[in-house]
Amino acid sequence: MIKVNKNRSNRLAGAPLISVIVPVYRAQLTLASALLSVKAQAWSEKNLEIVLSIDDAKDYRWAKTYWSNITFCYGHAPATGAGAARNRGILAASGRYLAFLDADDIWQDGYLDALYPAAKKHGLAFGKTVIHAHDGTFLMQLGDHLTTHVGSGQLRLKLEDFGALPGSFHPLMRRQLTPFFLKYPAQDVFHALEAIAMLGNDAPQVDEARYQLNLGADSFTASAGFSHRIDRSYRQMIQFVRSGQTQVPHRQQLRVIRALQKRRQWNQRFIRDGDKFASFYHFLADALA
Repeated sequence: MIKVNKNRSNRLAGAPLISVIVPVYRAQLTLASALLSVKAQAWSEKNLEIVLSIDDAKDYRWAKTYWSNITFCYGHAPATGAGAARNRGILAASGRYLAFLDADDIWQDGYLDALYPAAKKHGLAFGKTVIHAHDGTFLMQLGDHLTTHVGSGQLRLKLEDFGALPGSFHPLMRRQLTPFFLKYPAQDVFHALEAIAMLGNDAPQVDEARYQLNLGADSFTASAGFSHRIDRSYRQMIQFVRSGQTQVPHRQQLRVIRALQKRRQWNQRFIRDGDKFASFYHFLADALA
């Protein structure tokens, strides 16, 4: 059972334009920075709702001091995982569009202003992912290696790019197009793949919209056995796609499977050669240099 803590009259009074889904787990030290980055977008609270999907049973009511238009939602038990927390956030959200932000990451200035016009036009749009190491230093930027453009010169993020660039890309999308997340590692990757596949083979990527992914010292990508768990997850995802258990259309299934297979190859390289790197993203930055 999902518990949503929000006054019903507020939900019916007028839906915000965008809901920001933030899964929250042991985020007492990082959530304030995430909230401040949303506040820095300079959107009104009428048009922007933050949904905190609490997954550690802690008290985060203090977040209201940063943004008053917050919906809190809770699962039936703590530590259900990021996918389940994001799904609760989707169900609790009121906005016409959904954006996603992890509690230890931030949006760089101008993120929403840059991303929203493309999402409004196409239903789905992505920014670039800027990755910072746990000490705050810049590590790499995902998206700079893409070269495919349409006639207008707009950069497009294709299904194949998820195999060539095995990192996370974060969408702003119309809520009617949003699939639910799987409850497996790398579920955010599959969510993006599935959403793009539902629309076709690609989606706009906006150069000016920068999502900053902050690697913690105890980041999942730095934990022991990370790539083994991810590899098992990718194998399960491939099985789900092949058996028709996802919303990936039949005509796009082979492209999605190939992207997942290439991500498995990256992980196998990391399993073989990654012991000298602090995290998978350190390995990837070195490999793409």
